[in-house]
Amino acid sequence: MQGSKKYLADTSVHQALLLEDLTQKSTPDHAIRLLLDEILLGLFEKGWPQAKIQTGPRIVSAEENYGLLGYDPTEITLGSEHTRWVDEHSLLRTQTTSRIPSALQRAAQERQPGEMIVLAAPGITFRRDSRDRWHCAEPHQMDVWVLGDPELSAHEHLLRLVGDILESAVPEKSWVYSDSPHHYTEGGIEVNVLNDGSPVEVLECGRIATSLLQRLKIDPLQHGGLALGMGLDRLTMLRKGIPDIRLLRDRNVRVQAQMHDLEPWSAVSRLPSIARDISLAVTRGLSEEVLTERMLQAAGDCADWIEEMRVKGRWAFSEVPVQAVERLGLLPGQENVLLRVVLRDCSRSITAAEANAVYAHIQLALHEGVPGAGYRMELAKV
Repeated sequence: MQGSKKYLADTSVHQALLLEDLTQKSTPDHAIRLLLDEILLGLFEKGWPQAKIQTGPRIVSAEENYGLLGYDPTEITLGSEHTRWVDEHSLLRTQTTSRIPSALQRAAQERQPGEMIVLAAPGITFRRDSRDRWHCAEPHQMDVWVLGDPELSAHEHLLRLVGDILESAVPEKSWVYSDSPHHYTEGGIEVNVLNDGSPVEVLECGRIATSLLQRLKIDPLQHGGLALGMGLDRLTMLRKGIPDIRLLRDRNVRVQAQMHDLEPWSAVSRLPSIARDISLAVTRGLSEEVLTERMLQAAGDCADWIEEMRVKGRWAFSEVPVQAVERLGLLPGQENVLLRVVLRDCSRSITAAEANAVYAHIQLALHEGVPGAGYRMELAKV
């Protein structure tokens, strides 16, 4: 696993540190910050203690982000496909949960019997993920953990916490949950809000695991509680009815005018998209995360145009017809992957020439077969 780590260039680290964190206070506050404040105020008004906000750096140690939370060092989550490593032992945090272990230890030291302490850790995180209207590479999250007596670690208390949060964040929207095990919880669940009948994942939670408390040298006979992490981008989108996560940062004046309140979204003209299927020769088993990241890097300044990238199909060398192998430049041990890449700018129409240039850069950057080989399908307006 260690050999799979790839470290960020200094310029990439610098860009990540400069990227605006929309959970922080500003003038005026972003809708994400406004929603965050409403959630925490709503919890207080529903009888939970006032939250203690946890802040911290964007660059954290692997121990904080993974080790203390119970991840096995051999897990793929620790590899470069999912993590932006800064050096051998530090990374751009993938989750705001990285702030929780030390905060839990402090809370356990000061908490009195019968007392509850609410810890809230909001902030920007850095992922390598798929690309569509619900996903981005720098999502905003907030962890809300409640430490109390061991009796607090109960399913009914967990569901109450979820219900109180969603009542403030997305009032009048229904939600469902299913089992979802986590490294640092027991009885973990995934919660989806129903948006026009379709489930959208918004948070995961569970009872604080006894193993985590023991790892942090917190006595599980004296302390217990609830652990929850939510996606603030998606909750903001659901609250306002925003159709595309990229709009949260879009600089269009008409878009920005709507990003400083929690009023319903008023549609800004959805310009036409351009879609193309790109057939490539790549290393067998190359993950969607790696393909997405290489695609975004290849697109350069036009990366924000990419509305969606999905893998439509994969075929091993032996499954590809001989003529196609030659045309693709497919080499033994490689596979043919077919990607659907959709471009749309939220502010203006993309010309055919501009789209052609982006697709050409993507094809060139992702092709790993015989140099100069490969082909792409025709443009299609959708």
